[in-house]
Amino acid sequence: MPAHDRSRFLISVAKLLGKNPTQDHPLADVVVCEDWLIDEIVNEVVPGEGQFKLDFERFNRLMLNCGRRLATPHFYNYFFAEVGSLDAFEHAVQRYRVKAMWLFGNFEFGYRRIATSPQAAFDSLMHETEPTVPDIYEFRSNFEDIEQIPVDDLELLGYISSGELKDLDVSQAFIATLLDNPSTIAEIIGKFGSQKQAKVSEVLAKHGIAFPVTGAEQLSEAALQEVAKKIASIFDPLKARQDEAVATGKRNTHRYLTLPHLDVYVATSMRTHEDYLAQHAFIRSVFSDPNVAGLKLRYFDPTLSYVDDRISKGLVEMLMLQRAAVTIYNAGAEDTLGKDSELAATLAQGKAVIVFVPSDPNVITLSDGRKVNLDRRAEMFRVGHPLGLQIDVRTGVAHGIIVVRTAKQCAQMLRKMLLHELSFAIRHEHGNFLLEETDTHSVLRVVSDDPFLTHAFWTYFRHSAPEEN
Repeated sequence: MPAHDRSRFLISVAKLLGKNPTQDHPLADVVVCEDWLIDEIVNEVVPGEGQFKLDFERFNRLMLNCGRRLATPHFYNYFFAEVGSLDAFEHAVQRYRVKAMWLFGNFEFGYRRIATSPQAAFDSLMHETEPTVPDIYEFRSNFEDIEQIPVDDLELLGYISSGELKDLDVSQAFIATLLDNPSTIAEIIGKFGSQKQAKVSEVLAKHGIAFPVTGAEQLSEAALQEVAKKIASIFDPLKARQDEAVATGKRNTHRYLTLPHLDVYVATSMRTHEDYLAQHAFIRSVFSDPNVAGLKLRYFDPTLSYVDDRISKGLVEMLMLQRAAVTIYNAGAEDTLGKDSELAATLAQGKAVIVFVPSDPNVITLSDGRKVNLDRRAEMFRVGHPLGLQIDVRTGVAHGIIVVRTAKQCAQMLRKMLLHELSFAIRHEHGNFLLEETDTHSVLRVVSDDPFLTHAFWTYFRHSAPEEN
């Protein structure tokens, strides 16, 4: 048997068993039999150049002599029954390793669960990794439950816009008080205070209404009436629009709470008018994209939902997060506690996260003058973000995030994620096996090849205290 073929075969077996075969003897850490016996088996599998004979019996003899449990016939048939060459064997091993990393984040435990489980359990595991026909989505009715809100009114659902309206309301009430008591204007202004008068001046100036920072007592009644008239012309229709937007947002929230299922949660932070417009446009672009439009997905759009207080808002969003299969995290230029918490909570549930970092423009200037390079920000999420890898609290499997740069790419990856159509490559880096999604080069699973760390981690993660007598 050519030495090169033997080396390739042993390296592939080592990979199957979760080892990093960089040494001269790839199976040195796992073989439990004498060398002559493993040589005998290997010579039967690869008897000559271009020949490959791995039947079920030889496969299990190999596993036994490498300290592994015997595999089931359905495991062998699924991965290796059609293997007739060394190239095909290497491909089959890679296919198995991807599934073991995806499902269990551990090669040894993955082998026990996949290779030795009963037929029904095995079929269920493989179903989680195989492409799904889109019929389960396409047969649904169209998602038309949620009422739309005029785009220019979206920001009226935000707490900042509500605060600005409240300031305008306070200013209106202040002017009304002055008009109702023309003989005591100076006294009222004195009690109101210079700082509050300056605030009123600032609030009104934002809407193009002139009001003095000091000396308001010098204004005539006619001037005050003119100011009151201008405030009313702005405040009254704006308040009516806000009331309608809030009412619609509340109805939408109730609809979200009673949806039979929810596919996608969109996490974002909106402070300015531009934030609402950009977020709404992004969501519409993603879910109207041909890649996902036909799936008729149910998704939570935060720009169309309203809750009165922060506690109720948090409870609603946590429920949406818990029910959705995928979270789309619109990273923008800055991190926030809310978005970061939602990202981490999704990964901790073992669910998928797609992080969107815009690619156009490349550099954003924040309100405080700081500039943010979005290319570097995207790379930070892809490679170095502290929340970019989280442990599923139920299984111990480390889950990573998919980073996308456009709404089109987000839609493409969302479809692939939901229909199990992602493709992967495995690479070894800095003592870890990385399962990398091939389109975005995002790392979605990791396995350490440090035996001490691996043993300690899984021992304590799966440990439970003995029952009391």
